[in-house]
Amino acid sequence: MTIPVWWPKVLAATRLRRMAAGMLLDHASPSVHGGTLRLAFVRADIAAAWRDSGAQAALEGAMQAADIELAVESVEQPVVSGR
Repeated sequence: MTIPVWWPKVLAATRLRRMAAGMLLDHASPSVHGGTLRLAFVRADIAAAWRDSGAQAALEGAMQAADIELAVESVEQPVVSGR
């Protein structure tokens, strides 16, 4: 049996998404509000990378595999200095 010709590309993309999700989640402050997991990112570039990378799909897949039924939302929450 041979693997599909496109399989290596799909495998590489999946690994990259999982890796990106883990690195980006290191920069998130998670909290649960009702039935929603809210990920707050203090840096705009990290929030944009989260939105653009497909990392949320990887997180949602991992949560589904762990039988965690929460919606996921990301927000940019800049740090406000108290001057």
